[in-house]
Amino acid sequence: MSHTATDHDSEAAGYPARSALRWRGVVRGLLAVLVVVVIAITAAAVAASRVPDFYRQRIAAEGPDSPVVEQASRRLVSDISALHASFIREGSWEASFTEGDVNAWLASDLPRNHRGMLPDVVSAPRLRFSPRRVRAGVRIGTGVVSAVATLEVLIQLREPNQLGIVVEEAGLGSLPLPKSLVLGEIRRRFDRLGMVTAVRRLDDRSVLVVYIPSTHESGGTSHWLERLAIGEGTIAFAGRTLAGRATLPTPRPADAEPVAAGP
Repeated sequence: MSHTATDHDSEAAGYPARSALRWRGVVRGLLAVLVVVVIAITAAAVAASRVPDFYRQRIAAEGPDSPVVEQASRRLVSDISALHASFIREGSWEASFTEGDVNAWLASDLPRNHRGMLPDVVSAPRLRFSPRRVRAGVRIGTGVVSAVATLEVLIQLREPNQLGIVVEEAGLGSLPLPKSLVLGEIRRRFDRLGMVTAVRRLDDRSVLVVYIPSTHESGGTSHWLERLAIGEGTIAFAGRTLAGRATLPTPRPADAEPVAAGP
């Protein structure tokens, strides 16, 4: 009996020690997880704060109040006004814009006269044009609590008034964002503008097809985008305005290429 009681007392005495060791293990495990989480959050914050080179270069260009930027911004406004005058009349129209003029307008005229076009947390949009591609960057947030979101899309004219758009890159700083979610948001934006959209799989990529209406409810004329060319630092397009709800005699522009044909 005394031997059994002694064993029982020994086990009872050892239980707090085993329990303490067990809790120490739990605490160490939690601390390890906490360290990993802190490192991950820090790494994510550093990655999100990274400013892409193309965006930094365009932000570092001439200040928004410089004469060069003001002149380029006015040139873009003048070119758009001339395009609109041709667009509303029957006949052919065309236009070409440079990346420099577009970014000058974004840097000066947009924040000064059209601030309501951007959400409150979004500022300083900039664009880069390269062959068949548009890359965009915007700053989200203010001060230290901000990051640069970027998006690169491949855009081609599949047929008159029919665009094909592929999201090639999307990110916040150097953190990648899901391309499917970004493509879905782009689609919703076009839907709100009254355009017909569809997503198709071509060459293992999701392609957003956008059908631009040729006529409006008022009728009268129809507008056809027949050519779109995005080159290094430039974007150009051309088309025709026809009387009534006419259809084009040409089913497809001669220089069009499949949107998913690759770089």
